[in-house]
Formats: sequence, C-alpha cells, structure tokens
Amino acid sequence: MKIAGIIFLLFVSLSGMAQQAESPKEYVIKAWNEFQLPEKGAIKAILAQRDQIIRYLKANNAAVEAEQENGAQAIRRAADLYDEGKDAQLKSSEIKKLLKGVDLSTKEFVNCTSLEYVIEDYFGLKAVAEGAPVDQAWGSMWFNTTVETIGNKYDYQRYRQILELNNPELSLAYLSCLRSVFRYNGYTKGLDEIRPLFDKNMPEGALKDEINGLYKSYEHLKQGNVAPAFTLKDFRGKEYSLSDYKGKVLVIDVWATWCGGCIAKLPKYMEMAGKYKDRDDIVFITISIDDKGAYNSWKYALPRLKLMGMTNLLASKGECTFQKDYNITGIPRYFLIDKEGKIVSVYAPTPGKDFEALIDMTLQK
Repeated sequence: MKIAGIIFLLFVSLSGMAQQAESPKEYVIKAWNEFQLPEKGAIKAILAQRDQIIRYLKANNAAVEAEQENGAQAIRRAADLYDEGKDAQLKSSEIKKLLKGVDLSTKEFVNCTSLEYVIEDYFGLKAVAEGAPVDQAWGSMWFNTTVETIGNKYDYQRYRQILELNNPELSLAYLSCLRSVFRYNGYTKGLDEIRPLFDKNMPEGALKDEINGLYKSYEHLKQGNVAPAFTLKDFRGKEYSLSDYKGKVLVIDVWATWCGGCIAKLPKYMEMAGKYKDRDDIVFITISIDDKGAYNSWKYALPRLKLMGMTNLLASKGECTFQKDYNITGIPRYFLIDKEGKIVSVYAPTPGKDFEALIDMTLQK
C-alpha cells in the first residue's frame, strides 16, 4: 500500500508539473513581459533580448510559431519607441535587422499575439527605414479604426504589400479592415490601384465577396465620375439642383440637427466658406438628412446656427434618393464637386487646411 501510495503521489506531482510547464510561445511572451527597456541603447537591448530568446528556442527545438512570436514581440517594443509621433531616430540597418525576425509569408506568423498591431508596427517601421516621415509611416486607417479618419499612402502601401505576399491566412486575418476604409474614405484612388491585386490574390470566400460588393456599390462615387444628380428644396420650398451649380466649384456639408459632431464642426465650415466669399466661382451649401418629421427642427435651427447666409437644403430619406446615391452611412460628410459636375471627393477632409488645399487645387483647374 505504501509503494502504491508513493507511486500515486509521484504521478500526481508529475502531472501537476506537466500542467504548469510553459509552452515555448508562453515562455516567449513571459520573457518579453518581464523585459525592462533601458533609457539608453533601447534598440540594442531589444535585439539582444530577441537573440537570447532565439538561442533558447533553438536549444529546445521550439516550433516556428514561437520564433515568429519572439520576432513580433521585438517589433512591438521597437515600435513603442515611436509612440505619439516621437522620432526614435533608429538606423535603417537596425530596423531591417529587427524586421528579419518575422516572416509574414508563413502560416505561423498569423498566430502571433495581437496580430493586427504587429502588422501595422512591421510596416510602419519598414516605411521609416525607407525614409517615410515618422508621423505618416503608420498611416491612419488602422485595423481597429472605429472613428472617421482619412488614410494616407502608407495605409494603401500596407494593403498592397500584404496582398503581394499572397499569404491567404494573413490576407483573411487583416484585410477585413477594408470595410472601414470604404466607410470612412469611399472609393479612393488607393483602393482603385490595389483592386487588380485584390482580385488576383485575395482568397475566395465570404470576405472577398463582401469587399468586392463594396467596390461595386462605391465605384460610382470615385474621383472623376459625374456626381449623382439631385434636386432638393430649401426651407422656403425653392428647388435647387446639382446642375444649377455647373461652372462653379461646389462645396457641401452633409449634416443633421441630431448630429452633435456635425453641429460642432459647422463654425469651422462657415469660417472656411468665409475665406472664399469674394469669389464668384465657388459656392458653399449645406444639405441636412433630417427626417421629414423633423422639418421644423431643421428650419428653426438654421438661424440659431447662423446658417442663413448660405443655401441650406433638406434630403430626407423616403423623400429623395440623395442618401442612397451618395452612400450616406455616417455624418458629417463633406463633398467637393468641380465646375463640370464631377467628383473631386465626397469624403473630403474636415474643414481646415487640408480641405482648403483641395479646394484651391480644384479652383486652379
């Protein structure tokens, strides 16, 4: 009985040790969580930590997944050096050495912790190494974007390079973010440029079908296309059509009385309009998407919001097709239409310097 008892206790003890034993990936994550970044020589310390863990993994015949996790963790720590637009001034050679720690073409890479952040940090650092400004290298259309934002060329560069890798698991894991790109940016030049590659390399399935559906539903709103026609009324019942503005650049603020963000930005829109008040080749108007039942709320909001100095139109759902024609899924939205009635942007920037630069460029044509 004693021998049997000892054997039983030994078995329980060994079982407990087996349950407590770390997997190689868990070891990597723990080692990086315990890593203390020094104030000086940060990148050297990160690379040394990564290489030390590599030696441990090789000595223990660890799977590729743990090696990819190690490289990913190192990349995240290096990217932290650039938080809030700081320029860590890392050498291009140091960044390239760091990026070699992962292989985005492998299935194992896709299993890295916080994959979407790793991808964005990888391509952000890569762009910095290639000379991109630090405040632009990470783009602004991130995987977890839930607010209105305008992307830049580095966002589209990231999408393109992911597609070029032709790693189905990676594309499926990350490129669902294209939904938000369409929502907040519409059919952009960048989306148009990656479309052939998307058709070629994106794995067949539900996600590809959904994104292709977005391409089709937003295609009519891309730059250079004729803007969808509309005829709407102001609070006096007078009709205005898009065609009435031919020969002039048309700027539109799409808003509603129930939209706090829209109302907060109206003063900036009015200020921007004021800068062009002496020109006869540009017109600023507003179009509200308030429901028909809120007509009076809209009508009496106009003087209160000091909008009586410009044309204000109402585009209630069910009364016209304006919201459907322009894929209005969120507001405020800003339009810029050229003198020929063609779209410059129906996802223009918030009123400010960037929007004004776009207006000035359009007026010069």
